[in-house]
Amino acid sequence: MTRQKILQLQPKYYIRTSDLHEEIIKGLPKDKFEVTSAYFTEKPKHGDMLSVSEYVKYFELTKKQMKGLRLKAIYSIWKYCRKKAFDSLVVHRFKPFDVMLIANKFLKIPNCISVVHGIGDFDRPFRRWITNLLFDKRWTIVAVSGSVKEYLISKCCCLNDDNVKVITNAIDLDYIENQFLTRDAARQELGLKSDDVVLGTIGRLVKVKGQSYLVDAFEKVQHKHDNTKLVIIGGGQLEHSLKKQAVALGISDRVLFPGEIHNAFRFLKAFDYFVLPSLEEGMPLVIFEAMIAKLPIIATKVGGIPDVLDGYGVLIDPTSTSQLESVLSQQLSMSKIDINNKCLKAYEYVKSCHSVEKYRTEYREVISREK
Repeated sequence: MTRQKILQLQPKYYIRTSDLHEEIIKGLPKDKFEVTSAYFTEKPKHGDMLSVSEYVKYFELTKKQMKGLRLKAIYSIWKYCRKKAFDSLVVHRFKPFDVMLIANKFLKIPNCISVVHGIGDFDRPFRRWITNLLFDKRWTIVAVSGSVKEYLISKCCCLNDDNVKVITNAIDLDYIENQFLTRDAARQELGLKSDDVVLGTIGRLVKVKGQSYLVDAFEKVQHKHDNTKLVIIGGGQLEHSLKKQAVALGISDRVLFPGEIHNAFRFLKAFDYFVLPSLEEGMPLVIFEAMIAKLPIIATKVGGIPDVLDGYGVLIDPTSTSQLESVLSQQLSMSKIDINNKCLKAYEYVKSCHSVEKYRTEYREVISREK
């Protein structure tokens, strides 16, 4: 039996335990599919996780070569695909999509899938123009939420209900639960006391993640609630300025910056509340991870977050420090019984509606279908 040859293409090498692009591969049985994972930039270092795919290709292009016209990327992928003769293609993020829109005019891979992970990728006029110019019947767009689908259709006249499909993000619940550190162990590693009341967040320390608004809101909340601590896990370009902000507000002793931690979700049990103050998102996995940890969640109503969290957490406007402060104060004053009941409902929702098995099946169907 001839196996279907699949190429999954990403802008750069990066794999963590719960990455969903790896779950797509796990849903493709090896007796029917031959899968290659390819990365335009970077390659694994010693000890890094490797893809579960049968074959791997690292193009090792520079960041500069992935900017502008990306001619080197177009030529490299055209040459590689011409030799391998793939039947289906899955690309993640805009740059690989842009490269393959051009390259596939010559390659003519019959079934091409572009996964769009968030809102904002098509805000630039040139990106909309090139998509409308080159998009054809070989392509299907997969949006990670209904909100992302609406955004895409509103931006590109070539996109519609027929060629944009929603496959919501999912999570391997059993695996995640087994990886959680206990509350005591997680707190010990983070330097927290057992009686601390901990507000926590996980994410890159960049402007779009909105942590500065959380620090401002926490400064006001901590006056009213003893033993509260704020833990911000992640690394990034704003780490220094966020620490400086905490010092200026006089709360540096109550705000912890553990830095970037591999598989940081393991520490979620250290928190009493999870806060996601992002200005933009697609469908963040950390929301699912926090729901599995049975944490009360406060998050901004951006991207696909309301699609998941409505009824199971508290939604706030982005950039609103006053609203965030108010909600945090309300949550800290609520009875544990009410909070725990909502958290249990959120856990059951993720278990029933966002299983990784359903996710694998939906992608397998899209990849397998004939165009």
